[in-house]
Amino acid sequence: MISTLKLRAVPAHRTPERVWGVLLAVAQAARPGPRTIGKPARAFTLIELLVVIAVIAVLAAMLLPALSRTKESGRRTACANNLRQLAIAAALYVTDHGVYPPRDLSDPWPNQLLSQYQNLDVLLCPSDRPPLPAGPPTEAAQAPRSYLMNSFLDYFGTALSPAEFKNLTKGTTLVPLRDNIIQNPADTILFGEKKTDRNDFYVDLKSVTLTVVDVTEQRRHHRDSGDPKSGGSNHSYADGGVRYSRYGRSLCPVNYWAITESGRTNLAICIY
Repeated sequence: MISTLKLRAVPAHRTPERVWGVLLAVAQAARPGPRTIGKPARAFTLIELLVVIAVIAVLAAMLLPALSRTKESGRRTACANNLRQLAIAAALYVTDHGVYPPRDLSDPWPNQLLSQYQNLDVLLCPSDRPPLPAGPPTEAAQAPRSYLMNSFLDYFGTALSPAEFKNLTKGTTLVPLRDNIIQNPADTILFGEKKTDRNDFYVDLKSVTLTVVDVTEQRRHHRDSGDPKSGGSNHSYADGGVRYSRYGRSLCPVNYWAITESGRTNLAICIY
């Protein structure tokens, strides 16, 4: 039989020292068991109950942000694992072909690398919420996606003639990059996170209409709603590594999307 809780009025100055006693009384009252004959149930006041409720509310307010940060840490880790899988897929492609997948607007990298990563879930970061397609995708490039690939245009801008470079950017010519061209693989981004509302497949450092800031997400994880320059994003590098970069640090003082020494400094964009 569950004990009955009785309320009685007592002076308010006695409330603080009895809060924990109230908690204990609540726990004991909720525990079924025989009552001692002739011994009245220990009473406590309405004020004490309200104080206990307030304490619980304060504790909840302290714990919920911590739980939210913990959940975001898990999503950030899953996102980094996806980028690692894409880096492995690119490495397998290089092993088979001796070059990276070419910048191809009609058959972009999700299609070209599909046989290496196989699972379309790899394309989506758990922290990202892009619009879902109306039906099942007919190809990998139509699946919900959170990432985009380096197109190495800072290198091709100097290695190709103006006419060849124009055809490359228009998509009429495919020019793959040999893996030995990248001199700093540990510091050259291969894949990064894109903005949710963008459908770009590639980062084009030589674009005259969109900068790398316009298409890449710089603060998907651990952002503070009150600070527009808080948080950061994950990137996978040409050596297969994955790193988290705080807001804007992947672009300045060195732009890690560039592979030429001049591009790494001249194309740097400081936004923090």
